[in-house]
Amino acid sequence: MPHPSRPTFDPGLPPRTVARMRARPERLLPASAGTPHRPTWRQLALLTATGCTSLAVATLLAPALGAALLALLCLGTTVTVLGLVSLRGSFADDWADLVMHSFWALPVSTAGVLLTRVLLDQPLGPLHTLVPGDPATAALYLAAAAGGTAAIMRPNMVPRLAAEHHDRYVLPEDFGRPYSYATRHEEPEAHLFARVQQATDRVEEAARVLGGSFDAEHTLPLLREEEWRLSQELLRLRSLRKELVQRTREAVSPQVTRALEPQKEAVARAHRAIADRIGVLTGYGERVHAALTAHREWEQCQAIADRAGAYADLALTSSRDTMHTEELDDSLLSVEAARSVREELVREAVDAGSSLTQTLHRGGKDDTS
Repeated sequence: MPHPSRPTFDPGLPPRTVARMRARPERLLPASAGTPHRPTWRQLALLTATGCTSLAVATLLAPALGAALLALLCLGTTVTVLGLVSLRGSFADDWADLVMHSFWALPVSTAGVLLTRVLLDQPLGPLHTLVPGDPATAALYLAAAAGGTAAIMRPNMVPRLAAEHHDRYVLPEDFGRPYSYATRHEEPEAHLFARVQQATDRVEEAARVLGGSFDAEHTLPLLREEEWRLSQELLRLRSLRKELVQRTREAVSPQVTRALEPQKEAVARAHRAIADRIGVLTGYGERVHAALTAHREWEQCQAIADRAGAYADLALTSSRDTMHTEELDDSLLSVEAARSVREELVREAVDAGSSLTQTLHRGGKDDTS
């Protein structure tokens, strides 16, 4: 049975942000995960910058802490190296692997920090007369502040985008069981939304394949807006329906069951109304799919006609009898027929798109009024 097959994004998001998240759907957060409770990425970046800068100031003003702060910097560098190793996914699968990697990461990080400090000590040596502490170590902490903040807030990092915009996309998992069998009765909202996605996907494919002959410039953005709007309505309907099913199961008497009837009727009316709206979108998607099929039929017939001469030559050179090559030329008639069908169906799809655009515009105005 059909089920939503891809994430749906709020059309108000920047296109580049959507493209980055769409390319890594496994990093997106399902609604069941709830609102992220950990500090935001901006808070982590601010904490990193503030902490490292404070330690740099302490290094400059408190010479007695110099050795301890240098050791802390070596330890922090080791943790960073181990974090990068674990992110690769192929070097460290669990804590035991990280412990084993620490035996080389600690000495390598320590050697790198000390060597860099020695190199910085020469150009920064004159600052010793101005501050009581260690300018080279302070410079390393300032570099850690800048590098750590830039790494956390680097542009278009998918985990950060997924956390910051967790309420502006919908995943297939949000509609139930995307990777197991679910009947239309068990997950009616999922099946309805799968039809919406199919219509949008067909229009996007037609825009790529048909090019200038199929103008989806105005229709496609409206379809995406409607897809996002329907995702929110269907998820809310699904939540209420699941709650109603649970209350029906827990009903202790027929009187309780009868009291639930108005809510059941409200859910049924909402389902029918949404299904009617989706029927308009899927009808347009079917017209676009027919035009796309006719276009591919025309392309295949054209390819067959282009090879007709080669097959005619093969027939003449391999047979002693007179060949009726005009039979092979019938493919040209197929090309013309396919081209006519293609043009007609594409024209109908474009007209249907104009009509759908007007309908969606009217619906948007009704929603805002």
